[in-house]
Amino acid sequence: MLGLRLLALLVLLLLGTGWSFPARAVTLVEQAQLTLTLHGKHPTDQPPQPHAVQLPYNWDQRQGAVDGEAAFAFDVPVNDPSVPHALFVPRIGNSFRVLVDGRELARFGTFPPGPYDDASFTPQYFALPDSSAPVRRVEIVVAAQAARQGGLSPVVAGTEAEIRPLYEDALFWQISGGRFIAIVSGVLGALSLLVWLRQRESLYLYYGLGELLWSVQTARVLFTHAPLPWPWWGVVPLAAFQAAVPLLCRFALSVVGKGDSRLARFLGLLALLSPVTATLGITVPLLWLMPAWQILFFLSGLAMVVVVLRVAVRSPVLEHRVLGVAVVLVVLSAARDNWVMRTSPEAYAVVPWIRFAWVGFAISLAWVIAERMRKDVRAVAQMNASLEAELAERNAALEAVFAREREGEKARGALEERQRLTQDLHDGLGGQLVGLLQMAQQPGAAMNDVALHLRDAVDQLKLTVDAMHGCEGDVASALGSVRYRLGPRLQAAGIELRWDVGSLPTMTGWTARESHQLQMLLFEAFGNLMAHAQATQAGLGARLLEGSGERAIEIELQDNGRGFDTQAAFAGRGLANMRTRAAALGGTLTVRSQPGETSLLLRLPVPAASTTPGEPGRETGRPPLQPANGTLR
Repeated sequence: MLGLRLLALLVLLLLGTGWSFPARAVTLVEQAQLTLTLHGKHPTDQPPQPHAVQLPYNWDQRQGAVDGEAAFAFDVPVNDPSVPHALFVPRIGNSFRVLVDGRELARFGTFPPGPYDDASFTPQYFALPDSSAPVRRVEIVVAAQAARQGGLSPVVAGTEAEIRPLYEDALFWQISGGRFIAIVSGVLGALSLLVWLRQRESLYLYYGLGELLWSVQTARVLFTHAPLPWPWWGVVPLAAFQAAVPLLCRFALSVVGKGDSRLARFLGLLALLSPVTATLGITVPLLWLMPAWQILFFLSGLAMVVVVLRVAVRSPVLEHRVLGVAVVLVVLSAARDNWVMRTSPEAYAVVPWIRFAWVGFAISLAWVIAERMRKDVRAVAQMNASLEAELAERNAALEAVFAREREGEKARGALEERQRLTQDLHDGLGGQLVGLLQMAQQPGAAMNDVALHLRDAVDQLKLTVDAMHGCEGDVASALGSVRYRLGPRLQAAGIELRWDVGSLPTMTGWTARESHQLQMLLFEAFGNLMAHAQATQAGLGARLLEGSGERAIEIELQDNGRGFDTQAAFAGRGLANMRTRAAALGGTLTVRSQPGETSLLLRLPVPAASTTPGEPGRETGRPPLQPANGTLR
């Protein structure tokens, strides 16, 4: 709290600079001869004209709700006529004329003032014409309208080197400072309203509206030619000021958690009524309305200060303490401005401190947003950590479930595969063995025939075992297994086998089932070849065909046997079995036969995701087959 008190003291000291005239060798004119005209007539309740009057002269305080003109005459001593002299007037208006030694030096606006002309907030600088006279007679005539804050401040006379810095300082604090506050308030108000649109939190709405209205109220000092005609250019800034104050008070109450209290609702009512009271106060005008309204402002503002400071003192939340300091600064600045306006001779020209102390609310809002963002980031980080832990736990549980599902799927797949192979063994090998048993039990059975059929059964059994342990989808390996198992039998039968297998892709989606189907198809084809074709040469070729957007494997078995009629009834049973197996593989089987040449062509489409080995196998030329007598079944 000590650091915050030091900060508040520093800000007050900074705000206190630049509002009084430095001690220089200049002449401060605080008394003049006044000639007054009210609505074109001389006033009946004023001293004889002209008469001495003390500056500053605030028209609204001196004359009330009437229009008129005031001519101020005074002498300005010239110590060194060879040096250029000038006048600095901190405040003059609404319209004015400046005469030096009876000659007009400057003019602004019309008489009476036009609806858009108002110079009463802008400091003025007048360079005096050269003259050797030791005293210059200056006359300043102002035309003022009721409630428009016209009048004349004390006049500073001296050399241009002395007057120019005073004028530039006043211009900086009054115009540049007002422009800075208007821009900052407008930007902060717009940003706060954007935040409110996203989050819908009332404190951002109160602050945004309050800052935008304060920007409008402050912008009045920037215009000598108003954007709206009088009296509406008086109504709009006054209504903006009367609404901005209760809105910012309600913002302060919302920050400390009192946004729904009776005091907050009363402040909202004051903000809603501000356009009505401003319109009545400017256009009628009702002289009692503004003082009564100021009393309501004072009482409600004082209640807000008590609530905020009570919370700030007791609360450990830093944003409440920052807001408490800002509220204290605004209250002290408002008290200072009110005191100066009532007691100081420079009241008409004074720059209000509250204009700059209002920035304390902006600091409070920035602090509130920063603190809430910090808390939100911390809450989000904690939430993310909690979610990460929960997700990790759920991922672990899901992985365990998936692992059990995979194991179950593997077990079910193995069971199904065993069932399929069991069925194949039962229907194929089992039936063959039963037939052999019946053959062996018949009297006079030929042992050579029994041995031949037993060899077929053994080879079929070995191929089945090979399919169960082979590489799934590897067509070349399946073909190699057939060659390995049947090669010795072909050689014993006197059949020369030529092998021509190129690089073949791995068939995606193939299992032991498909490999077994391919091997059984070729087993039956080779079995018929050895049993019936009477061939001396056979060849098996396999290659990958690509083109027209499709890929396929072609497996061709040729022999030089005696051929057979593919439409014969005895041939149809064997070919039907092989075509059934080809269809199960998703392929087609084509058979051509004539004496001396029989060809069996199996075409298997390759799935799109299948891959081809990077190093293609070496292909050998296909030797011509010599014709012989034989039949293929």
